[in-house]
Amino acid sequence: MSHVTVLYNDGRIEEEIVDFRGYTPVSENSRCIIPTHHDKMEQIREIVASIHRGDIPLLYDTTMKSSDEKAHRLRDLPLSEHLQSACVLFFTSGTSGNPIGVLKGSEHLVSECEAQIEWLQHYKIEQCLVTVPFFHIYGYLFGLAIPLSMGLDIVTKEDFLPQEILKLCQQKPTLCITNPVFIRSMIRLRDDIDLRDTLFICSSGPLESEEALKFEQKYSTRLVQLYGSSETGGIAIREGGESLWNPLNGVVIESDEGILSVRSRYLSRYVFDDEFRPLSNPFQTTDIIEKVGEQFKIVGRASELVKIGGKRLSMVEIETFLETMEGIEEALGFVEYHPSSLRGETLTLYLVGDSSKIDKTVLKKALHDQFGGIHIESKIIMVDALAKTALGKKIRHKVIT
Repeated sequence: MSHVTVLYNDGRIEEEIVDFRGYTPVSENSRCIIPTHHDKMEQIREIVASIHRGDIPLLYDTTMKSSDEKAHRLRDLPLSEHLQSACVLFFTSGTSGNPIGVLKGSEHLVSECEAQIEWLQHYKIEQCLVTVPFFHIYGYLFGLAIPLSMGLDIVTKEDFLPQEILKLCQQKPTLCITNPVFIRSMIRLRDDIDLRDTLFICSSGPLESEEALKFEQKYSTRLVQLYGSSETGGIAIREGGESLWNPLNGVVIESDEGILSVRSRYLSRYVFDDEFRPLSNPFQTTDIIEKVGEQFKIVGRASELVKIGGKRLSMVEIETFLETMEGIEEALGFVEYHPSSLRGETLTLYLVGDSSKIDKTVLKKALHDQFGGIHIESKIIMVDALAKTALGKKIRHKVIT
């Protein structure tokens, strides 16, 4: 049993003992349930109670209209044969504009929990601090399923500030479940605090090796990055400033002409879009990799590759490079193609930061030098913020808030 504490923005504290008794098989009386509470303690109660009853919780970001529409459509369908082997369904974040429902059976979740606990148990941990939402598979596994299985205390909050995370991590040996947005925010804080008894786990987007190493050195702590997706479950981990990913136990990775292919016992059998469709195992992702023995390096995403001046480049790599420059906090880029024009392409960059510190001529030259002498017409637009999901991922089809 785990002691769960929820801290609220108005100063209230709610505490409860949660006894997780495993997954009850789906029966003819089972239903698809959409957890309706925004209160975090109520969310936990409702998710756990649904699983104990044998109902199937549909977990997603309720602020995303497209996800909400698909979840309600699925909830109103008869309990099909596809759902009879499921115990939880996660909707992807829909950053591309088309969220899909990913079915997970107990065998997927239990086996992945066991694989993650296999390496986690080497760390001394007494509490799990959860800064991410429970409706994402990462937040569900590491914020609920794994700490409940390990009997860890769970601490979470409505909305975190970076300073609050550091303060809570000082209280006892902590497993902190977070994302790159918080890690980067904590790097920028002036105070250096000794957090050698804390293990940070970061997912929902890769940090650069230099960022991870800087964070570890600043706080005398350890940072493990997790790589995976809703469909595949966890694929690999890497520690500190490492650049190569190490596949999890039970995962076999292959390179099919540079595209990552995953064979895994955590891989879902079915997904739901407008109808159910099966997933193949091995499953081909959209990530481009370089294999180094049994390890691998992520080069970019096929869906986020752009062609500039005849060169194929990763837009994510361009954005990450820009975010290392002075004055730029965040970047989002798009390439428009104009076949009839002389140059043929325009790179539009949306930047968040201090415009007084950004010299557009210097920025364009830096891009030119960094990416092999690319020549492209570029347009730079300063914005107050980029649209993001609850896990901090950029929403590419939405552009800005």
